Amino acid sequence: MADRVALFVGTDKGAFVLTSDMAREKWDVSGPHMRGSSIDHMIFDGRDGTMFMAINHFIYGPEVARSTDFGETWEKAEKQPRFEEGSGRVMEKLWNVQPGRDSEPGVVYLGAAPASLWRSEDSGVTWHENAGLQGVPGRDKWMPGAGGLCLHTILLDPSNPDRMAVCISAAGYFRSDDGGKTWVRKTDGLPLGEAPAGFEDLAVEYAGEADHCVHKMAVDAGDAAVQYMQHHMGVFRTGDFGDSWEKIEDGLPESFGFPIVTHPRKSGHVWLIPNQSGEFRSASSGAFRVFKSEHGGDSWRALTDGLPQENAYLSTLRESMTVDGADPVGVYVGAKSGVLYGSRDEGESWYEVASSLPPILSVEAALV
Repeated sequence: MADRVALFVGTDKGAFVLTSDMAREKWDVSGPHMRGSSIDHMIFDGRDGTMFMAINHFIYGPEVARSTDFGETWEKAEKQPRFEEGSGRVMEKLWNVQPGRDSEPGVVYLGAAPASLWRSEDSGVTWHENAGLQGVPGRDKWMPGAGGLCLHTILLDPSNPDRMAVCISAAGYFRSDDGGKTWVRKTDGLPLGEAPAGFEDLAVEYAGEADHCVHKMAVDAGDAAVQYMQHHMGVFRTGDFGDSWEKIEDGLPESFGFPIVTHPRKSGHVWLIPNQSGEFRSASSGAFRVFKSEHGGDSWRALTDGLPQENAYLSTLRESMTVDGADPVGVYVGAKSGVLYGSRDEGESWYEVASSLPPILSVEAALV
Protein backbone atom coordinates (compact mmCIF):
# COMPACT_ATOMS: atom_id res chain seq x y z
CA MET A 1 0.00 0.00 0.00
CA ALA A 2 1.27 3.49 -0.88
CA ASP A 3 2.45 5.55 2.07
CA ARG A 4 4.08 8.53 0.32
CA VAL A 5 3.20 11.21 -2.20
CA ALA A 6 5.79 11.98 -4.86
CA LEU A 7 6.04 14.97 -7.19
CA PHE A 8 8.07 14.76 -10.38
CA VAL A 9 9.08 18.26 -11.45
CA GLY A 10 10.73 19.01 -14.77
CA THR A 11 12.64 22.29 -15.07
CA ASP A 12 14.92 23.92 -17.61
CA LYS A 13 17.96 22.98 -15.45
CA GLY A 14 17.11 19.38 -14.62
CA ALA A 15 14.52 17.29 -12.81
CA PHE A 16 13.51 17.23 -9.15
CA VAL A 17 11.70 14.55 -7.17
CA LEU A 18 9.85 15.70 -4.05
CA THR A 19 8.43 13.21 -1.56
CA SER A 20 6.25 13.53 1.53
CA ASP A 21 4.18 11.38 3.80
CA MET A 22 0.43 11.41 3.27
CA ALA A 23 0.06 14.57 5.36
CA ARG A 24 1.88 16.50 2.59
CA GLU A 25 3.19 19.12 5.01
CA LYS A 26 6.95 18.66 4.61
CA TRP A 27 8.73 17.68 1.41
CA ASP A 28 12.14 16.11 0.84
CA VAL A 29 13.79 17.22 -2.40
CA SER A 30 16.05 15.14 -4.64
CA GLY A 31 17.82 16.66 -7.64
CA PRO A 32 18.52 18.15 -9.96
CA HIS A 33 18.71 14.95 -11.98
CA MET A 34 20.17 15.32 -15.49
CA ARG A 35 21.68 18.58 -14.33
CA GLY A 36 21.76 21.21 -17.06
CA SER A 37 19.17 19.52 -19.29
CA SER A 38 15.69 20.79 -20.00
CA ILE A 39 13.24 18.21 -18.65
CA ASP A 40 10.00 18.99 -20.41
CA HIS A 41 8.16 16.06 -18.86
CA MET A 42 8.77 13.40 -16.23
CA ILE A 43 6.30 10.74 -15.11
CA PHE A 44 6.04 7.70 -12.83
CA ASP A 45 4.65 4.46 -14.26
CA GLY A 46 2.54 3.02 -11.47
CA ARG A 47 2.38 -0.38 -13.19
CA ASP A 48 6.00 -1.26 -12.47
CA GLY A 49 7.58 1.78 -10.74
CA THR A 50 9.64 2.99 -13.71
CA MET A 51 10.25 6.73 -14.05
CA PHE A 52 10.59 8.37 -17.47
CA MET A 53 12.08 11.68 -18.59
CA ALA A 54 11.62 13.60 -21.82
CA ILE A 55 15.00 15.37 -22.07
CA ASN A 56 15.79 18.24 -24.44
CA HIS A 57 19.44 19.32 -24.28
CA PHE A 58 20.64 22.33 -26.24
CA ILE A 59 23.77 20.45 -27.37
CA TYR A 60 22.95 16.72 -27.24
CA GLY A 61 19.37 17.05 -28.43
CA PRO A 62 16.21 15.16 -27.38
CA GLU A 63 16.50 11.88 -25.48
CA VAL A 64 14.38 9.59 -23.32
CA ALA A 65 15.79 8.36 -20.01
CA ARG A 66 14.36 5.86 -17.54
CA SER A 67 14.97 4.89 -13.93
CA THR A 68 13.91 1.67 -12.22
CA ASP A 69 15.23 2.62 -8.77
CA PHE A 70 13.26 5.80 -8.13
CA GLY A 71 15.86 8.15 -9.57
CA GLU A 72 18.99 6.74 -7.97
CA THR A 73 20.32 5.90 -11.42
CA TRP A 74 19.20 6.75 -14.95
CA GLU A 75 19.76 5.06 -18.27
CA LYS A 76 19.18 6.48 -21.76
CA ALA A 77 17.04 4.56 -24.25
CA GLU A 78 19.02 2.15 -26.42
CA LYS A 79 17.04 3.24 -29.46
CA GLN A 80 16.00 6.86 -29.14
CA PRO A 81 12.98 8.24 -31.02
CA ARG A 82 14.47 9.25 -34.37
CA PHE A 83 13.04 9.58 -37.86
CA GLU A 84 14.28 7.29 -40.59
CA GLU A 85 17.21 8.44 -42.66
CA GLY A 86 16.12 10.10 -45.85
CA SER A 87 12.73 11.12 -44.45
CA GLY A 88 13.68 14.78 -44.48
CA ARG A 89 12.45 15.11 -40.89
CA VAL A 90 14.59 15.98 -37.89
CA MET A 91 13.57 15.32 -34.28
CA GLU A 92 13.22 18.72 -32.62
CA LYS A 93 11.82 18.12 -29.15
CA LEU A 94 10.24 15.54 -26.86
CA TRP A 95 7.06 16.67 -25.11
CA ASN A 96 5.10 14.06 -23.22
CA VAL A 97 5.52 10.50 -21.94
CA GLN A 98 2.41 8.44 -21.23
CA PRO A 99 2.43 4.93 -19.71
CA GLY A 100 0.16 2.49 -21.49
CA ARG A 101 -2.95 0.82 -20.19
CA ASP A 102 -2.87 -1.73 -17.38
CA SER A 103 -3.73 -4.34 -20.01
CA GLU A 104 -0.55 -3.64 -22.02
CA PRO A 105 2.45 -4.04 -19.68
CA GLY A 106 5.67 -2.53 -20.96
CA VAL A 107 3.91 -0.28 -23.47
CA VAL A 108 4.73 3.43 -23.21
CA TYR A 109 3.79 6.28 -25.55
CA LEU A 110 5.68 9.46 -26.37
CA GLY A 111 4.69 12.69 -28.11
CA ALA A 112 7.25 14.80 -29.96
CA ALA A 113 7.85 17.64 -32.40
CA PRO A 114 7.53 17.79 -35.32
CA ALA A 115 4.14 16.19 -34.67
CA SER A 116 4.79 12.50 -34.14
CA LEU A 117 3.65 9.70 -31.87
CA TRP A 118 6.07 7.04 -30.64
CA ARG A 119 5.52 3.70 -28.92
CA SER A 120 7.77 1.49 -26.85
CA GLU A 121 6.91 -2.12 -26.07
CA ASP A 122 9.87 -2.71 -23.75
CA SER A 123 9.30 -0.04 -21.09
CA GLY A 124 11.19 2.69 -22.90
CA VAL A 125 14.30 0.82 -24.01
CA THR A 126 13.49 1.22 -27.72
CA TRP A 127 11.03 3.50 -29.56
CA HIS A 128 9.18 3.21 -32.87
CA GLU A 129 7.12 5.82 -34.69
CA ASN A 130 3.40 5.47 -35.32
CA ALA A 131 3.25 5.57 -39.13
CA GLY A 132 -0.48 6.20 -39.40
CA LEU A 133 -0.28 9.76 -38.11
CA GLN A 134 2.04 10.71 -40.97
CA GLY A 135 -0.64 9.86 -43.52
CA VAL A 136 -3.42 12.10 -42.21
CA PRO A 137 -4.91 14.11 -45.12
CA GLY A 138 -3.92 17.79 -45.03
CA ARG A 139 -0.87 17.22 -42.86
CA ASP A 140 1.23 19.38 -45.18
CA LYS A 141 -0.89 22.37 -44.13
CA TRP A 142 -0.50 21.94 -40.36
CA MET A 143 0.81 25.08 -38.70
CA PRO A 144 3.09 25.07 -35.63
CA GLY A 145 2.17 26.85 -32.42
CA ALA A 146 4.62 29.03 -30.52
CA GLY A 147 6.22 25.90 -29.09
CA GLY A 148 6.48 24.21 -32.47
CA LEU A 149 4.35 21.56 -34.13
CA CYS A 150 4.23 19.47 -30.97
CA LEU A 151 2.22 16.40 -30.02
CA HIS A 152 1.73 17.15 -26.33
CA THR A 153 -1.25 15.08 -25.13
CA ILE A 154 -1.95 11.35 -25.41
CA LEU A 155 -5.34 10.03 -24.26
CA LEU A 156 -5.97 6.28 -23.98
CA ASP A 157 -9.42 4.76 -23.70
CA PRO A 158 -9.03 2.24 -20.84
CA SER A 159 -12.04 0.19 -21.96
CA ASN A 160 -11.23 0.05 -25.69
CA PRO A 161 -7.64 -0.89 -26.59
CA ASP A 162 -8.14 0.28 -30.18
CA ARG A 163 -9.26 3.80 -29.31
CA MET A 164 -6.95 6.67 -28.43
CA ALA A 165 -6.54 10.37 -29.16
CA VAL A 166 -3.67 12.81 -29.48
CA CYS A 167 -3.51 16.60 -29.43
CA ILE A 168 -1.15 18.62 -31.62
CA SER A 169 -0.41 22.32 -31.44
CA ALA A 170 -1.61 23.85 -33.64
CA ALA A 171 -3.15 21.11 -35.78
CA GLY A 172 -5.88 19.86 -33.43
CA TYR A 173 -7.42 16.79 -31.81
CA PHE A 174 -7.05 13.46 -33.61
CA ARG A 175 -8.70 10.14 -32.76
CA SER A 176 -7.91 6.59 -33.80
CA ASP A 177 -10.38 3.73 -33.50
CA ASP A 178 -8.11 1.05 -34.93
CA GLY A 179 -5.11 1.04 -32.63
CA GLY A 180 -3.30 3.91 -34.34
CA LYS A 181 -3.43 2.63 -37.92
CA THR A 182 -5.56 5.58 -39.06
CA TRP A 183 -6.46 8.94 -37.53
CA VAL A 184 -9.31 11.41 -37.98
CA ARG A 185 -9.36 15.03 -36.83
CA LYS A 186 -12.40 15.78 -34.65
CA THR A 187 -13.32 19.47 -34.78
CA ASP A 188 -17.12 19.74 -34.77
CA GLY A 189 -17.83 22.71 -32.48
CA LEU A 190 -14.24 23.93 -32.16
CA PRO A 191 -13.21 27.38 -33.41
CA LEU A 192 -10.69 27.95 -36.16
CA GLY A 193 -7.58 29.92 -35.40
CA GLU A 194 -6.69 33.36 -36.68
CA ALA A 195 -3.47 34.37 -38.38
CA PRO A 196 -1.22 36.07 -35.80
CA ALA A 197 -0.08 39.64 -36.26
CA GLY A 198 2.62 39.84 -38.89
CA PHE A 199 1.51 36.62 -40.58
CA GLU A 200 -1.59 37.86 -42.38
CA ASP A 201 -0.35 36.20 -45.59
CA LEU A 202 -1.14 32.87 -43.90
CA ALA A 203 -4.78 33.82 -43.31
CA VAL A 204 -6.02 31.25 -45.83
CA GLU A 205 -4.33 28.39 -43.99
CA TYR A 206 -5.55 29.62 -40.62
CA ALA A 207 -9.11 30.04 -41.86
CA GLY A 208 -9.15 26.58 -43.44
CA GLU A 209 -8.33 23.18 -42.03
CA ALA A 210 -4.81 23.93 -40.88
CA ASP A 211 -5.27 25.31 -37.40
CA HIS A 212 -7.13 23.97 -34.37
CA CYS A 213 -4.77 24.91 -31.57
CA VAL A 214 -5.34 22.58 -28.62
CA HIS A 215 -3.28 23.52 -25.55
CA LYS A 216 -4.04 20.60 -23.20
CA MET A 217 -6.65 17.94 -22.45
CA ALA A 218 -7.94 16.06 -19.41
CA VAL A 219 -10.27 13.06 -19.09
CA ASP A 220 -13.26 12.85 -16.75
CA ALA A 221 -13.06 10.34 -13.91
CA GLY A 222 -16.45 8.84 -14.65
CA ASP A 223 -16.34 8.33 -18.40
CA ALA A 224 -13.34 8.34 -20.76
CA ALA A 225 -15.57 9.71 -23.54
CA VAL A 226 -16.02 12.91 -21.49
CA GLN A 227 -12.97 15.12 -21.95
CA TYR A 228 -12.08 18.74 -21.25
CA MET A 229 -10.01 20.92 -23.55
CA GLN A 230 -8.05 24.10 -22.95
CA HIS A 231 -7.94 25.54 -26.45
CA HIS A 232 -6.16 28.64 -27.72
CA MET A 233 -9.59 30.18 -28.19
CA GLY A 234 -11.55 28.88 -25.22
CA VAL A 235 -12.45 25.96 -22.96
CA PHE A 236 -14.46 23.07 -24.37
CA ARG A 237 -15.98 19.71 -23.44
CA THR A 238 -16.83 16.59 -25.41
CA GLY A 239 -19.12 13.81 -24.22
CA ASP A 240 -18.49 11.49 -27.15
CA PHE A 241 -14.70 11.16 -27.42
CA GLY A 242 -14.36 14.17 -29.70
CA ASP A 243 -17.26 13.68 -32.11
CA SER A 244 -18.69 17.00 -30.92
CA TRP A 245 -17.57 19.88 -28.70
CA GLU A 246 -19.29 22.56 -26.65
CA LYS A 247 -17.92 25.69 -25.00
CA ILE A 248 -17.82 25.71 -21.17
CA GLU A 249 -16.68 29.16 -20.09
CA ASP A 250 -19.49 30.54 -17.89
CA GLY A 251 -17.87 31.91 -14.73
CA LEU A 252 -14.35 32.20 -16.13
CA PRO A 253 -12.86 35.72 -16.27
CA GLU A 254 -10.70 34.80 -19.27
CA SER A 255 -10.64 31.74 -21.51
CA PHE A 256 -7.05 31.46 -22.75
CA GLY A 257 -4.75 29.15 -20.80
CA PHE A 258 -2.65 26.03 -20.81
CA PRO A 259 -2.92 23.48 -17.95
CA ILE A 260 -6.16 21.65 -17.22
CA VAL A 261 -6.57 18.62 -14.90
CA THR A 262 -9.36 16.45 -13.53
CA HIS A 263 -10.09 14.61 -10.30
CA PRO A 264 -9.03 10.94 -10.43
CA ARG A 265 -12.27 9.75 -8.78
CA LYS A 266 -14.96 12.46 -8.85
CA SER A 267 -16.72 12.94 -12.15
CA GLY A 268 -17.11 16.57 -13.27
CA HIS A 269 -14.31 17.98 -11.08
CA VAL A 270 -11.93 20.07 -13.21
CA TRP A 271 -9.20 22.66 -12.48
CA LEU A 272 -7.61 25.20 -14.83
CA ILE A 273 -5.82 28.59 -14.81
CA PRO A 274 -7.24 31.36 -17.02
CA ASN A 275 -4.90 33.78 -18.79
CA GLN A 276 -5.62 36.93 -20.73
CA SER A 277 -4.28 35.95 -24.16
CA GLY A 278 -1.48 34.42 -26.18
CA GLU A 279 0.32 37.74 -26.12
CA PHE A 280 -0.01 38.21 -22.33
CA ARG A 281 0.21 34.72 -20.87
CA SER A 282 -0.92 35.58 -17.38
CA ALA A 283 -4.07 36.78 -15.63
CA SER A 284 -4.80 40.36 -16.68
CA SER A 285 -5.71 41.31 -13.10
CA GLY A 286 -2.38 40.23 -11.57
CA ALA A 287 -4.26 37.85 -9.25
CA PHE A 288 -3.04 34.27 -9.48
CA ARG A 289 -6.21 32.19 -9.33
CA VAL A 290 -6.99 28.56 -9.98
CA PHE A 291 -10.56 27.94 -11.12
CA LYS A 292 -12.50 24.80 -10.30
CA SER A 293 -15.67 23.28 -11.65
CA GLU A 294 -17.58 20.56 -9.83
CA HIS A 295 -20.15 20.28 -12.60
CA GLY A 296 -18.16 19.35 -15.67
CA GLY A 297 -17.48 22.93 -16.65
CA ASP A 298 -21.08 24.16 -16.44
CA SER A 299 -19.95 26.60 -13.73
CA TRP A 300 -16.64 27.72 -12.26
CA ARG A 301 -15.40 29.35 -9.10
CA ALA A 302 -12.08 30.94 -8.15
CA LEU A 303 -9.76 29.33 -5.60
CA THR A 304 -7.48 31.95 -4.03
CA ASP A 305 -6.70 31.06 -0.40
CA GLY A 306 -2.90 31.04 -0.08
CA LEU A 307 -2.22 32.24 -3.63
CA PRO A 308 -0.82 35.75 -4.34
CA GLN A 309 -3.55 38.16 -5.40
CA GLU A 310 -1.58 41.33 -6.16
CA ASN A 311 1.10 41.86 -8.81
CA ALA A 312 1.26 38.11 -9.37
CA TYR A 313 1.77 37.78 -13.10
CA LEU A 314 2.78 34.13 -13.05
CA SER A 315 3.05 32.02 -16.18
CA THR A 316 2.09 28.34 -16.18
CA LEU A 317 2.81 25.89 -18.99
CA ARG A 318 0.67 23.09 -20.36
CA GLU A 319 2.33 20.33 -18.29
CA SER A 320 2.72 22.35 -15.08
CA MET A 321 -0.41 21.23 -13.20
CA THR A 322 -1.32 17.86 -11.73
CA VAL A 323 -3.27 15.99 -9.05
CA ASP A 324 -2.28 13.15 -6.76
CA GLY A 325 -4.46 10.22 -5.80
CA ALA A 326 -4.66 10.90 -2.06
CA ASP A 327 -7.85 11.53 -0.09
CA PRO A 328 -8.58 14.38 -0.21
CA VAL A 329 -6.87 14.88 -3.53
CA GLY A 330 -3.85 17.15 -3.68
CA VAL A 331 -3.52 19.67 -6.51
CA TYR A 332 -0.18 21.13 -7.59
CA VAL A 333 0.87 23.86 -10.00
CA GLY A 334 4.33 25.14 -10.90
CA ALA A 335 5.24 28.46 -12.51
CA LYS A 336 8.02 29.63 -14.78
CA SER A 337 9.23 31.76 -11.85
CA GLY A 338 10.20 28.54 -10.03
CA VAL A 339 7.50 28.55 -7.36
CA LEU A 340 5.52 25.35 -6.82
CA TYR A 341 2.15 25.61 -5.08
CA GLY A 342 0.26 22.71 -3.55
CA SER A 343 -3.16 22.10 -2.07
CA ARG A 344 -4.07 19.32 0.37
CA ASP A 345 -7.82 19.92 0.07
CA GLU A 346 -8.64 19.79 -3.62
CA GLY A 347 -7.72 23.42 -4.22
CA GLU A 348 -9.62 25.11 -1.41
CA SER A 349 -6.37 26.35 0.17
CA TRP A 350 -2.78 26.56 -1.08
CA TYR A 351 0.77 26.70 0.27
CA GLU A 352 4.28 26.89 -1.19
CA VAL A 353 5.78 23.45 -1.69
CA ALA A 354 8.96 25.00 -3.11
CA SER A 355 9.76 28.64 -3.78
CA SER A 356 13.01 28.87 -5.73
CA LEU A 357 13.29 26.05 -8.25
CA PRO A 358 14.45 26.75 -11.81
CA PRO A 359 11.67 27.61 -14.29
CA ILE A 360 9.13 24.81 -13.97
CA LEU A 361 8.14 23.07 -17.19
CA SER A 362 6.11 20.14 -15.90
CA VAL A 363 4.67 18.62 -12.73
CA GLU A 364 3.34 15.09 -12.22
CA ALA A 365 2.27 13.34 -9.01
CA ALA A 366 1.91 9.76 -7.81
CA LEU A 367 1.30 7.74 -4.68
CA VAL A 368 4.28 5.47 -4.04
